[in-house]
Amino acid sequence: MKKHFFRWMACCLTLLMLTACGNSDDNTNSTAWTPHKFSVSDAYANGVKLGMTTDEVKKAIGDPDKEDNITEDQFIYGEHLDMTYGKMNLSFYDINEGEDYVLGSISSDSADVIFAGGLHVGSTKEEVLAAYTKEDDAADLMLSGEKYGTFLYGNITSEEFVVQKPTGKIETAFIQDHDAEADGYYMIIYEFYNPLNWSEDATDFTGDYYHIVFYVDTATDKVSSILLEHMKATV
Repeated sequence: MKKHFFRWMACCLTLLMLTACGNSDDNTNSTAWTPHKFSVSDAYANGVKLGMTTDEVKKAIGDPDKEDNITEDQFIYGEHLDMTYGKMNLSFYDINEGEDYVLGSISSDSADVIFAGGLHVGSTKEEVLAAYTKEDDAADLMLSGEKYGTFLYGNITSEEFVVQKPTGKIETAFIQDHDAEADGYYMIIYEFYNPLNWSEDATDFTGDYYHIVFYVDTATDKVSSILLEHMKATV
């Protein structure tokens, strides 16, 4: 998995996002799926949703095959709990600062794990793009004058974000294919920000956001792994 690379990239780019559209939580019934912008309602896979406690997950799908308490200071959450169910990896973080650990990420490199819209490892690029809304006139993703990809909807960069200081829900989606040929993969990324809280002098903000990342093999245009995550945003 390229999980830690994307986390670093997401924090550096801090690209943006959305106004939610509700949808069915039945990820086994893809025929009922209507393309829409990614939101919290899409944050589930194989019977579990981001935000569940460890007890809620075990009640829903049973005991894990493996359970590890990670004590090293990794990324922004420090200590966390990892559970493995077959090829589905779940990580529980202290997202709510002092309350119970809750499910913060779901990742997999197996076709057996079905995410919202019936998407899974092995889905094609076109299937991923068809599951969610896209705009014909979406802009290029530019950073420091260099093209890093293409927006699917939304077009606010981190620099514009801090200037505009949005307070409502924010949504964006983009294909990040900079150096894709060298890396052997590119990413299709959908992100959703809940309303943000700006500081009194409006120089920084806190809030939380959700994203799903489809890592797509450049040779086949098929998904090789998927990361779904809920994170806190602090700038």
